[in-house]
Amino acid sequence: MPRREPPRGIPPYLATGGRTEPLHPLPDLLTRLVWLRVDSEDRLDPVQQELFDAVRGGSVTLAEAAVYLSQPLFAVRILASDLMERQLIQAAPPSAQTDISLLETVLRGLHKLKDTA
Repeated sequence: MPRREPPRGIPPYLATGGRTEPLHPLPDLLTRLVWLRVDSEDRLDPVQQELFDAVRGGSVTLAEAAVYLSQPLFAVRILASDLMERQLIQAAPPSAQTDISLLETVLRGLHKLKDTA
């Protein structure tokens, strides 16, 4: 599914309305944000709409959403929490335990790629 270009240059404090804590805890970077409803009767803020569009028709992890929105993870947690409160998305825990050794191997490989580029 094609996705729209991510928003540019919206400071996190504006994206979150100055809040620093989400309404619903989302502790894991691999927590999946899952789409629930077609649209909202409420108007969404631009960054909330971008997150909703990113999740539309499927799911993304918190980490993927942070990259897509060009926002820090704390801001995406707050935005996702807001959409959960409106029952537009839900959070699903990762389906399996994270294999730390695999992640470390991938990270080392990425560092090697960066060094050779």
